[in-house]
Amino acid sequence: MVMAMNFIPAAAATVIGSFPHTEAGDACGLVFDSLPEIPAWPQLPQRDFLEDMNVQFSKSLPCLFLDRENRKVGFTTSGDVAAELERFYTQVIADEVDYFGLDGEYAAGFGCFIDGAKSGKADGALALKGETTGPLTLGLMTDVVDGKYALYKPDLFDAIVKNCAMNARWQVRKLRECSDTAIVFFDEPSLSVIGSGFYSIDKAQVADSFREIIRGIHNEGGLAGTHCCGNADWDELLVLDLDIINFDATDEIVVDKFINARNIVPYIERGKCIAWGIVPTLKDKIEQASFAEVEKNFHSVVKRLAARGLKEADILSRSIVTPSCGTGTLTVPLAEKVMAILKELSSKLRGGNT
Repeated sequence: MVMAMNFIPAAAATVIGSFPHTEAGDACGLVFDSLPEIPAWPQLPQRDFLEDMNVQFSKSLPCLFLDRENRKVGFTTSGDVAAELERFYTQVIADEVDYFGLDGEYAAGFGCFIDGAKSGKADGALALKGETTGPLTLGLMTDVVDGKYALYKPDLFDAIVKNCAMNARWQVRKLRECSDTAIVFFDEPSLSVIGSGFYSIDKAQVADSFREIIRGIHNEGGLAGTHCCGNADWDELLVLDLDIINFDATDEIVVDKFINARNIVPYIERGKCIAWGIVPTLKDKIEQASFAEVEKNFHSVVKRLAARGLKEADILSRSIVTPSCGTGTLTVPLAEKVMAILKELSSKLRGGNT
C-alpha cells in the first residue's frame, strides 16, 4: 500500500478533471504542458453527453436509464431487476476489474492521456491523476419509475459504491503502468447537501461508502483523494483515511470552515495532503482574476492555517494547487487562462523562474 507520508507534492499542480474541449488531443496537450508534476486525464463533457460526470462512470451499473438524445440519466426498476443485479454482482464477485473500466466512447481523454504518458509526455511526473464520480452524487440520481433517489434503495446504492470502487481500482492499475504513483479522486459536489434540510442523508452510510472506495484504491497501491467544490462537514472527511482532500479555496465561507475544522491539524500531522482549489473557475471570477491576486490569496489562506499551530513549510510540503472546480463549463480561452495561472503559481511556489 502506498502511504501519503511517502508522497510530498510540494505545491505541485493538478486539476479536477473536466475541460471544455471537444478534441481529446487538444485537452491532453494542455494538460501535459500545464501540469508537469501531476498531469490528470481530461473529461470532455462538451464532446458528448456520455462524458457527463453522472454518465461517464455509470455504464456498468444495473437498471441504468440513459436517454442520450434528451440528456437524461437515472435508473429504472421497470424491468427484470433481479437479472440486472445478478449481471452486475457476477462481475463484482469474480473481481473482473476490467469490466468496470473506461472506453473511448465514454472517456476519449483517458486513452489519449495514457498514450501520451506512455510516449514520454509525463516523464518526470510525481504522479498521474484520475477521477471518478463519488457514490453520494451518483446516489442522488433518481429511479424514473417512482422518482426516489438511488441512495434510498439499498441494492442500487450498494451497486453504485462497488461500481465506484471497481472503476477507481481499474484507473489505478492503468495509471500505474505509466507511473509509480497513481492518484484517484472521487468527486463529491453533493456533499454540500448534507445537513441542508432538503435531503435526509445518513452520514454513517456515506462515510462507509467512502471507506470502501478508499480501501479499493489503497489496495491497488494508489492514493485516494476527494473533491468537493461546495461546503461540507470537513471534520467527517478529515478522519477518514483519505490521502488528499480538495476544496474550493476561492470561497471565503468554505475556507473558513475548512481551516477552522478541529481535525485539520492532526490530518496534516498524519502526513496527509491538502489540494487547495485556489484558481477560480466561475466565469465572472476567472475573467477578472490575475496571477498576482491568486498568489496573494494562496499565501493568505496558508498563513491562516499556519496560525493553527503548523509551520508554513510543512503545509506547503503537503500542498497541491488546483482550480476550484473543473473548467468544463468555461470557454476554451478561459480554461487556458485557468491553466496558465495554475502553472505559473505552482512553478513559483516550487522555486521555478516563471
